[in-house]
Amino acid sequence: MNEPQITQDESFGIIPVLRQGNSYSFLLIQHQAGHWGFPKGHANARESPVQTACRELQEETGISEYTLLEEVSFSESYTFTRKGESFAKTVTYFLALVKSATVVRQVEEIKNYIWANYETAINLITYAPSRQILQDVNQYLNS
Repeated sequence: MNEPQITQDESFGIIPVLRQGNSYSFLLIQHQAGHWGFPKGHANARESPVQTACRELQEETGISEYTLLEEVSFSESYTFTRKGESFAKTVTYFLALVKSATVVRQVEEIKNYIWANYETAINLITYAPSRQILQDVNQYLNS
Protein backbone atom coordinates (compact mmCIF):
# COMPACT_ATOMS: atom_id res chain seq x y z
CA MET A 1 0.00 0.00 0.00
CA ASN A 2 1.41 3.40 -0.96
CA GLU A 3 1.72 6.06 1.72
CA PRO A 4 0.13 9.36 0.73
CA GLN A 5 2.60 11.98 -0.51
CA ILE A 6 3.06 14.97 1.81
CA THR A 7 4.37 18.19 0.31
CA GLN A 8 6.68 20.30 2.49
CA ASP A 9 5.70 23.98 2.60
CA GLU A 10 7.52 26.88 4.24
CA SER A 11 6.51 30.49 4.87
CA PHE A 12 7.97 33.46 6.72
CA GLY A 13 6.28 36.31 8.52
CA ILE A 14 6.52 39.10 11.01
CA ILE A 15 4.64 39.65 14.23
CA PRO A 16 4.12 43.43 14.31
CA VAL A 17 4.19 44.87 17.83
CA LEU A 18 3.29 48.41 18.84
CA ARG A 19 4.58 49.50 22.25
CA GLN A 20 2.32 51.95 24.05
CA GLY A 21 3.87 52.91 27.37
CA ASN A 22 4.26 49.69 29.34
CA SER A 23 1.87 47.66 27.19
CA TYR A 24 1.97 46.06 23.77
CA SER A 25 -0.52 45.78 20.94
CA PHE A 26 -0.22 43.07 18.30
CA LEU A 27 -1.31 43.39 14.69
CA LEU A 28 -3.55 40.53 13.61
CA ILE A 29 -4.78 40.11 10.07
CA GLN A 30 -7.84 38.27 8.88
CA HIS A 31 -6.92 36.35 5.75
CA GLN A 32 -9.46 36.21 2.92
CA ALA A 33 -10.16 32.57 3.92
CA GLY A 34 -11.49 33.97 7.22
CA HIS A 35 -8.90 32.91 9.79
CA TRP A 36 -7.00 35.36 12.01
CA GLY A 37 -3.21 35.29 12.38
CA PHE A 38 -0.07 37.19 11.44
CA PRO A 39 1.25 38.50 8.10
CA LYS A 40 3.23 35.82 6.26
CA GLY A 41 4.05 34.42 2.85
CA HIS A 42 6.29 32.34 0.62
CA ALA A 43 9.82 33.29 -0.43
CA ASN A 44 10.60 34.49 -3.92
CA ALA A 45 13.66 33.12 -5.73
CA ARG A 46 16.92 33.84 -3.85
CA GLU A 47 15.08 35.64 -1.04
CA SER A 48 16.20 35.01 2.55
CA PRO A 49 13.70 34.24 5.33
CA VAL A 50 14.12 37.76 6.77
CA GLN A 51 13.76 39.39 3.33
CA THR A 52 10.60 37.36 2.71
CA ALA A 53 9.09 38.28 6.07
CA CYS A 54 9.84 41.99 5.57
CA ARG A 55 8.44 42.03 2.02
CA GLU A 56 5.26 40.23 3.08
CA LEU A 57 4.72 42.65 5.99
CA GLN A 58 5.00 45.64 3.66
CA GLU A 59 2.84 44.08 0.92
CA GLU A 60 0.06 42.93 3.23
CA THR A 61 -0.05 45.85 5.69
CA GLY A 62 1.84 48.77 4.14
CA ILE A 63 4.07 48.88 7.24
CA SER A 64 7.64 49.84 6.40
CA GLU A 65 8.81 51.75 9.50
CA TYR A 66 9.89 49.26 12.17
CA THR A 67 12.79 47.80 14.09
CA LEU A 68 13.28 44.13 13.30
CA LEU A 69 14.43 41.98 16.22
CA GLU A 70 16.40 39.43 14.18
CA GLU A 71 17.98 37.78 17.22
CA VAL A 72 14.76 35.94 18.00
CA SER A 73 12.34 33.95 15.87
CA PHE A 74 9.30 31.80 16.54
CA SER A 75 8.12 28.80 14.52
CA GLU A 76 4.91 26.86 14.11
CA SER A 77 4.35 23.63 12.23
CA TYR A 78 1.08 22.08 11.14
CA THR A 79 -0.46 19.93 8.44
CA PHE A 80 -3.38 20.67 6.17
CA THR A 81 -5.06 19.35 3.06
CA ARG A 82 -6.02 21.41 0.02
CA LYS A 83 -7.69 19.96 -3.07
CA GLY A 84 -6.86 16.44 -1.92
CA GLU A 85 -3.14 17.19 -1.42
CA SER A 86 -1.52 16.98 2.03
CA PHE A 87 0.95 19.61 3.20
CA ALA A 88 3.33 19.80 6.16
CA LYS A 89 3.87 23.51 6.74
CA THR A 90 6.41 25.38 8.83
CA VAL A 91 6.09 29.13 9.38
CA THR A 92 8.96 31.11 10.90
CA TYR A 93 8.07 34.50 12.37
CA PHE A 94 10.33 37.39 13.27
CA LEU A 95 9.42 40.16 15.68
CA ALA A 96 9.15 43.81 14.65
CA LEU A 97 8.57 46.87 16.80
CA VAL A 98 6.56 49.18 14.57
CA LYS A 99 6.70 52.97 14.68
CA SER A 100 3.04 53.63 13.81
CA ALA A 101 -0.35 51.90 14.01
CA THR A 102 -1.21 52.95 10.45
CA VAL A 103 -2.10 49.97 8.26
CA VAL A 104 -2.85 49.92 4.53
CA ARG A 105 -4.16 46.42 3.93
CA GLN A 106 -3.65 44.45 0.74
CA VAL A 107 -7.32 43.93 -0.18
CA GLU A 108 -6.65 40.85 -2.36
CA GLU A 109 -5.21 38.90 0.60
CA ILE A 110 -6.33 40.66 3.77
CA LYS A 111 -10.01 40.81 4.71
CA ASN A 112 -9.57 42.79 7.93
CA TYR A 113 -7.05 43.71 10.61
CA ILE A 114 -6.93 44.76 14.24
CA TRP A 115 -4.39 46.08 16.70
CA ALA A 116 -5.19 44.13 19.85
CA ASN A 117 -3.86 43.77 23.35
CA TYR A 118 -2.66 40.32 24.38
CA GLU A 119 -5.96 39.14 25.87
CA THR A 120 -8.01 40.19 22.83
CA ALA A 121 -5.43 38.81 20.39
CA ILE A 122 -5.13 35.41 22.06
CA ASN A 123 -8.92 34.99 21.84
CA LEU A 124 -9.13 36.17 18.23
CA ILE A 125 -6.34 34.05 16.70
CA THR A 126 -7.97 31.12 14.93
CA TYR A 127 -5.41 28.33 15.20
CA ALA A 128 -3.72 26.90 18.32
CA PRO A 129 -0.14 26.96 16.92
CA SER A 130 -0.47 30.72 16.27
CA ARG A 131 -1.89 31.26 19.77
CA GLN A 132 1.18 29.46 21.15
CA ILE A 133 3.42 31.78 19.10
CA LEU A 134 1.68 34.82 20.61
CA GLN A 135 2.11 33.37 24.12
CA ASP A 136 5.83 32.88 23.44
CA VAL A 137 6.18 36.41 22.00
CA ASN A 138 4.34 37.94 24.96
CA GLN A 139 6.58 36.06 27.39
CA TYR A 140 9.69 37.20 25.47
CA LEU A 141 8.57 40.86 25.47
CA ASN A 142 7.80 40.82 29.19
CA SER A 143 11.00 39.05 30.30
